[in-house]
Amino acid sequence: MTMTYAQLVAAVTDYTQNTFDTTSINVMIQQAEQRIYNTVQIANLRKNVTGVLTSGNKYLACPNDFLSTYSLAVYPYNATTATGTSGQKTIVVASTTGIAVGQQVTGTNIGTNALVRSIASTTITLTVANSGTVNGAVVFQGDYLYLLNKDVNFIREAYPFTSMVSEPKHYAIFGPQSANVNELSFILGPTPDANYYAELHYYYFPESIVTALTTWLGDNFDSALLYGTLCEAGTYMKSGTDDGMYKLYQERYVQSIALLKNLGDGKQRMDAYRDGQVRVAVS
Repeated sequence: MTMTYAQLVAAVTDYTQNTFDTTSINVMIQQAEQRIYNTVQIANLRKNVTGVLTSGNKYLACPNDFLSTYSLAVYPYNATTATGTSGQKTIVVASTTGIAVGQQVTGTNIGTNALVRSIASTTITLTVANSGTVNGAVVFQGDYLYLLNKDVNFIREAYPFTSMVSEPKHYAIFGPQSANVNELSFILGPTPDANYYAELHYYYFPESIVTALTTWLGDNFDSALLYGTLCEAGTYMKSGTDDGMYKLYQERYVQSIALLKNLGDGKQRMDAYRDGQVRVAVS
């Protein structure tokens, strides 16, 4: 069943037989969402972003909606200009700085999935022929390296000097950004020796149904959202522990969260090919 913001408000009003002002009902809904999102790690709470690590700078700003990390990977990239003839497997680049055998090459008229086969002076031999005349920007991208999460003390002790530069291997949550104390930043070790792309896979809170009007939770698991909000409404109305309806809301909320955890912490983290199909023992 799909539940929009308006339908949720109407349902809470009907269940409790009470009318709430807009500010109060919105707070109840957002408190319920916060409780749900901190209880179950559903796949819809994940996001991917890319950024740039600058040579000599060991800090990387976190996204504004960042809450926690799933993974942080870096990969080298180098942009330059090149010329090449259609149908040939060679290009001539302006600079070979940072270019290595095995890197992926992209650019206008560079063949699909082309890799660097060899380097001779400024001539690059590719694994795939050019699809047309090459004359412009090209990008060379290296392999992904997933960084290991450590604490700041480890980073400081292992890499005490900014001058100790190399491809980063470790990262830690450093603390608030200097430009915005409400947002976090990472510290890397060692300090990047060149420019790298960074890909962050992280956990965030999606936009509330209060402002979005429809959400994944309302569209796919409205029972958790409804009973979570009803629990908050019961608290707002100061329902006692002997209130039968309040107890029912709590029980239904627990049941719906158990089903949601079965999805988010179970089914979304496995497949039938490797883990087998779910089986119930036959007595």
